[in-house]
Amino acid sequence: MASLTPQLVSLSLHLVQRAGVDVEAFMAILRGSALYAPTFDKKLAKELADDYANPNFPTAHLRKDLQLFLQAAAGAGLNTEGLSGLERLLERATAAGLDSLDYSSLHRLTAQTGER
Repeated sequence: MASLTPQLVSLSLHLVQRAGVDVEAFMAILRGSALYAPTFDKKLAKELADDYANPNFPTAHLRKDLQLFLQAAAGAGLNTEGLSGLERLLERATAAGLDSLDYSSLHRLTAQTGER
Protein backbone atom coordinates (compact mmCIF):
# COMPACT_ATOMS: atom_id res chain seq x y z
CA MET A 1 0.00 0.00 0.00
CA ALA A 2 2.03 2.89 -1.31
CA SER A 3 -0.19 5.53 0.29
CA LEU A 4 0.81 4.77 3.87
CA THR A 5 4.53 5.39 3.48
CA PRO A 6 4.12 8.99 2.21
CA GLN A 7 2.07 9.71 5.32
CA LEU A 8 4.93 8.47 7.47
CA VAL A 9 7.26 10.78 5.56
CA SER A 10 4.78 13.65 6.04
CA LEU A 11 4.73 13.07 9.79
CA SER A 12 8.52 12.84 9.81
CA LEU A 13 8.76 16.10 7.87
CA HIS A 14 6.56 17.88 10.40
CA LEU A 15 8.57 16.39 13.25
CA VAL A 16 11.97 17.43 11.89
CA GLN A 17 10.70 20.93 11.08
CA ARG A 18 9.29 21.38 14.59
CA ALA A 19 12.55 20.11 16.04
CA GLY A 20 14.51 22.61 13.95
CA VAL A 21 16.28 19.94 11.89
CA ASP A 22 17.30 20.95 8.38
CA VAL A 23 14.87 19.36 5.90
CA GLU A 24 17.58 18.67 3.34
CA ALA A 25 19.70 16.89 5.98
CA PHE A 26 16.69 14.72 6.82
CA MET A 27 16.08 13.99 3.15
CA ALA A 28 19.73 13.08 2.60
CA ILE A 29 19.42 10.45 5.32
CA LEU A 30 16.11 9.22 3.94
CA ARG A 31 17.45 9.03 0.37
CA GLY A 32 20.17 6.69 1.56
CA SER A 33 17.77 4.35 3.32
CA ALA A 34 15.81 1.34 2.17
CA LEU A 35 12.59 3.25 2.95
CA TYR A 36 13.19 5.88 0.27
CA ALA A 37 11.03 6.18 -2.84
CA PRO A 38 11.39 8.88 -5.55
CA THR A 39 7.81 9.97 -4.82
CA PHE A 40 9.07 11.49 -1.57
CA ASP A 41 11.13 14.06 -3.45
CA LYS A 42 8.33 14.60 -5.95
CA LYS A 43 5.87 15.44 -3.15
CA LEU A 44 8.35 17.30 -0.93
CA ALA A 45 8.15 20.52 -2.96
CA LYS A 46 4.35 20.46 -2.76
CA GLU A 47 4.44 19.87 0.98
CA LEU A 48 6.99 22.59 1.66
CA ALA A 49 5.06 25.09 -0.51
CA ASP A 50 1.63 23.95 0.70
CA ASP A 51 0.58 23.88 -2.96
CA TYR A 52 -1.40 20.83 -4.01
CA ALA A 53 -3.04 22.12 -7.19
CA ASN A 54 -2.76 20.15 -10.44
CA PRO A 55 -2.93 16.74 -8.79
CA ASN A 56 -1.47 13.69 -10.42
CA PHE A 57 -3.73 11.67 -8.11
CA PRO A 58 -6.54 13.40 -6.19
CA THR A 59 -7.19 12.67 -2.53
CA ALA A 60 -10.74 11.47 -3.29
CA HIS A 61 -9.31 8.78 -5.60
CA LEU A 62 -6.92 7.62 -2.90
CA ARG A 63 -9.80 7.32 -0.43
CA LYS A 64 -11.86 5.31 -2.96
CA ASP A 65 -8.92 3.01 -3.72
CA LEU A 66 -8.15 2.48 -0.04
CA GLN A 67 -11.78 1.63 0.68
CA LEU A 68 -11.82 -0.90 -2.18
CA PHE A 69 -8.56 -2.41 -0.93
CA LEU A 70 -9.86 -2.64 2.64
CA GLN A 71 -13.05 -4.35 1.48
CA ALA A 72 -11.10 -6.90 -0.56
CA ALA A 73 -8.61 -7.53 2.24
CA ALA A 74 -11.36 -7.92 4.84
CA GLY A 75 -13.18 -10.28 2.47
CA ALA A 76 -10.02 -12.37 2.34
CA GLY A 77 -9.88 -12.49 6.14
CA LEU A 78 -6.84 -10.24 6.47
CA ASN A 79 -6.14 -7.89 9.39
CA THR A 80 -6.33 -4.32 8.06
CA GLU A 81 -6.09 -2.42 11.34
CA GLY A 82 -2.70 -0.99 10.35
CA LEU A 83 -4.48 1.16 7.76
CA SER A 84 -7.21 2.47 10.05
CA GLY A 85 -5.38 5.72 10.78
CA LEU A 86 -4.98 6.48 7.09
CA GLU A 87 -8.63 5.66 6.53
CA ARG A 88 -9.67 8.15 9.26
CA LEU A 89 -7.34 10.78 7.81
CA LEU A 90 -8.87 10.33 4.36
CA GLU A 91 -12.37 10.60 5.84
CA ARG A 92 -11.42 14.01 7.29
CA ALA A 93 -10.10 15.16 3.91
CA THR A 94 -13.53 15.94 2.47
CA ALA A 95 -14.44 18.36 5.27
CA ALA A 96 -10.99 19.92 4.93
CA GLY A 97 -11.57 20.61 1.23
CA LEU A 98 -8.80 18.30 0.05
CA ASP A 99 -10.70 15.88 -2.20
CA SER A 100 -9.79 17.55 -5.50
CA LEU A 101 -6.20 18.33 -4.48
CA ASP A 102 -3.17 16.08 -4.81
CA TYR A 103 -3.16 13.31 -2.20
CA SER A 104 -0.01 14.82 -0.70
CA SER A 105 -2.35 17.55 0.64
CA LEU A 106 -2.96 15.15 3.52
CA HIS A 107 0.23 16.77 4.80
CA ARG A 108 -2.06 19.55 6.06
CA LEU A 109 -3.94 17.07 8.21
CA THR A 110 -0.87 15.32 9.60
CA ALA A 111 0.14 18.67 11.10
CA GLN A 112 -2.87 18.47 13.40
CA THR A 113 -3.37 16.28 16.41
CA GLY A 114 -5.97 13.69 15.58
CA GLU A 115 -7.97 11.41 17.78
CA ARG A 116 -6.39 8.07 18.58
